Amino acid sequence: FPVFPQVDRTFTQLFDLGLGEKRVFNLVERELRIENRQRDLIERNREIAAELVAGVDSLVGLANADVQAATLGSDQAVATGRTLLAVISGVSVVSAILIAWLYVGRVLLRRLQILSERMRSMAEGDLEAEVEVKGRDEVADMAAALEVFRKHALEVQRLNLVEQLAEELQGKNEQLESVLGELRQAQDQIVMREKLAALGELTAGVAHEIRNPLNFVKNFSEASEELLDEMNDVLGEGKNGEIKSDDVSYIQEISEDLVGNLGRIRQHSERANRIVQDMLMMGRGGTDLQPTDINLLVDEYARLAYHSARATDPDFQLHIEQDLDSNVGELNVVPQDLGRVFLNMVGNACYATDQKRKDRASAGPDAEPYNPTLTVTTRRNEDSITVIIRDNGDGMPQDVIDKIFNPFFTTKPTGQGTGLGLAMSSDIVREHGGTINVESEQGSHTAMIVELPLTPPDQSVEQELENIEEGAPAEAT
Repeated sequence: FPVFPQVDRTFTQLFDLGLGEKRVFNLVERELRIENRQRDLIERNREIAAELVAGVDSLVGLANADVQAATLGSDQAVATGRTLLAVISGVSVVSAILIAWLYVGRVLLRRLQILSERMRSMAEGDLEAEVEVKGRDEVADMAAALEVFRKHALEVQRLNLVEQLAEELQGKNEQLESVLGELRQAQDQIVMREKLAALGELTAGVAHEIRNPLNFVKNFSEASEELLDEMNDVLGEGKNGEIKSDDVSYIQEISEDLVGNLGRIRQHSERANRIVQDMLMMGRGGTDLQPTDINLLVDEYARLAYHSARATDPDFQLHIEQDLDSNVGELNVVPQDLGRVFLNMVGNACYATDQKRKDRASAGPDAEPYNPTLTVTTRRNEDSITVIIRDNGDGMPQDVIDKIFNPFFTTKPTGQGTGLGLAMSSDIVREHGGTINVESEQGSHTAMIVELPLTPPDQSVEQELENIEEGAPAEAT
């Protein structure tokens, strides 16, 4: 029947399931074997667990014994530690007290107190004293900061002071400028009065000095008239306009004498004219540089001072010695001003020698003989001219030498000197680029040494500018 093949296939499948390679029975058998193996393993585990429990109990007992021994040791250690801790705590407290007393109380607090006092003094305005910075702790940092603050405050104070002083100085400068203007006017008036006074004193001396060249002019003029009369007589003796050969030579001699007399007349006339002109210029003053014979200038004003002293005191005596260098030549100066310098110096020398002469005369016949002497010396140096006016008076002490060029300082009695002569002389020489030095020894002498450069200061500057323009090196001045 057709149904049987299907059943046959079903049974075949069931048979394969039950008895095949992957049959059910084989699987059930394997599962049973696994369960038996598990039972054996569980039993073995139980035995091992029992052994482990026994071992653990043994270990726990040993551990309890060790714990008890350790507990006993720890109790002893704790007791010892407490004792040590108490000792350490006591030592620490004592040490802390000592540190607090020694460092905090005696060092730290002291430094803080000093710093506080310094801050109070700074607040009161004392900014000059420095803040001492010692150590490397916070107090030292505070002191350093305070020192920086002090410096800044001091700088601000100084700036304020400078501004205040600047304002005061500006006001003082305005006052000084006003006073200076008044002082210059008064000084000009004093200088003019001193010039007029000096001119008044020189009047007699100048009159005597002018009298000499005028006498020469008069004498040479009279001699020339006599010579002319003789020549006219000789010419009148000639017959028919003829002159003998002897008379010709005689006339030639007379002519030469006349020429010489006229030359001397012109020379002394020029000298008299120069004296009057210098006197007038001295009263007006001068500012123009002129080529001037220094030897002649020194000689003229030395004689003026001498004759002025002679006119004031008829008993005045002075021997003038001159050692004038012929190579001095001319120098560009203001002759009226420079003449006043020599006039003042020779006048002072005349006064010093005359005082010494009077002192010796009042000492009686036993006094040492004294010859008042003035020596005038000129020398030409490499770049300057030296004029030395030396007298053999009583000299000056050093304290007087230090002050003789100060205005209004004088050693003369009241009414005999203004104290402006040497002060003006110093200014005049300085304006000419020169210097004045004084050498003096008490009881022996005084020498006034004037150094004048060969080239005046203004000319030196102009010459340097010309040298620079021409490419030549400028000399140092």
